Amino acid sequence: MNNAAKKIGLLYLGEMGASLSTLFHSRGHQIVTTVHGRSDATARRARAAGCAILDSIADVVAHSDVVISVVSPSAAEEVAELYCAEAHRAPADALYVDLNSIGPELAMTLAERVASSGRGFVDGAINGLAKNLTTNLTTAATLFLSGPRASDVADLVGEQLRVRLLGHEFGRASAMKMLLSGLSKGVCALFAETALTAHRRGMLDEMIAAYEQIYPGIMTLIQRMFPTYSEHAARRAAEVRELVETARASGVEPIALEGARELHNQLAAIDFAALGTSTVQSLVEFLANEGFLASLATVGGGQRSPLESKDV
Repeated sequence: MNNAAKKIGLLYLGEMGASLSTLFHSRGHQIVTTVHGRSDATARRARAAGCAILDSIADVVAHSDVVISVVSPSAAEEVAELYCAEAHRAPADALYVDLNSIGPELAMTLAERVASSGRGFVDGAINGLAKNLTTNLTTAATLFLSGPRASDVADLVGEQLRVRLLGHEFGRASAMKMLLSGLSKGVCALFAETALTAHRRGMLDEMIAAYEQIYPGIMTLIQRMFPTYSEHAARRAAEVRELVETARASGVEPIALEGARELHNQLAAIDFAALGTSTVQSLVEFLANEGFLASLATVGGGQRSPLESKDV
């Protein structure tokens, strides 16, 4: 695949897809998508991003040199199957790029299925918030790629985004996403617990000030990620579930990651509609008011009773 402008199909135009569309437009590529069966929000993003909207996935596959899948982890396999069903319509050297937060085992399975359909596959992962992709492109996020044709996708991006090639083996980019995701979400899970403990003791502001002084790097991560949980809790819960399975498939029994998975599952069950603008402090206070992680063994909202910790 040469470096000329390409026609790129994006499935679908969520927040990350819209940011990628802006990035690829800046490189002179033409972006196509479909909103068939999608939400009104997806249709609005597609139009705002200047994408050509086609009638169906079949049309996107037929008209695209590269199709990029950017969906939730639970939908990654279904989208790949839809692509494979229409792959005979695609150009002979077409590529399918999976940028979803899936484990390496599933990435390798999808690579086999796409290869059996006669088209190329690239395993990819983006580390970074979608909203930052169009602000400081070379430092806001990193695109990890693996597979024999990973460099073809790197060429599409050019200097617009930091890219790391991880070799020809499928699954390595997805594994890197899991490893990075586990650390960042594990830190956020631990922060949620300590922050709620501090809030209960009336020390939230003092705790945050101490963290910022003593652990500035950690707090940079918290300030960047934690307020966005009101929007992305469900997706992140799905990502942590993928990570737990990746650890087990690698021969590691997750302990801390299981705790992070449970906490994220509980976050995903919360209705954040009444929160409004989310900051670190406002999100902690909202969670506290919702009774998030409240112990059943507290007395009047205070300390645990000594009598409750032993049989009497």
